[in-house]
Amino acid sequence: MSVVDEQLHSAARAAAAGDRGSVEAAVDVLWPRVVRYCRARSAESAAHDACLAVARDLPRLARREHPLQEIYRVIRRVVAQGGHITAAAAEGPLQSLEPIAREIVTLRLIDGLSVPDTAGVLGLPVGRVLVVQHRALRTLHGQTG
Repeated sequence: MSVVDEQLHSAARAAAAGDRGSVEAAVDVLWPRVVRYCRARSAESAAHDACLAVARDLPRLARREHPLQEIYRVIRRVVAQGGHITAAAAEGPLQSLEPIAREIVTLRLIDGLSVPDTAGVLGLPVGRVLVVQHRALRTLHGQTG
């Protein structure tokens, strides 16, 4: 039996005996695992929906000068309509950033896009992307420091 199993077993027995504090202890153990599980499922669902939307839009995207920009626009629209991101984005350090800064940090650090690609996706000058990214990272660093 793992340490987590033992903690949950102990908390469950105490809760069954009427100890209200044990319920809180069980939630403390479970919370990070439940959040990770739910985030992963929401991300999978959002990715599936977004891929389907992009696949449906491929003929139109083929005619665009900047298809990557259009693909990200489709993905953002699908995610916003589906509400998949709201639970994951409702908390955490990125929420303190302005929406454009959050998008730049996500595209650069999570999606791994280059500065020029990020600028193309968002329709911004490269210099603006660099400045907003710099300020966003300073803000995030200040939160953790």
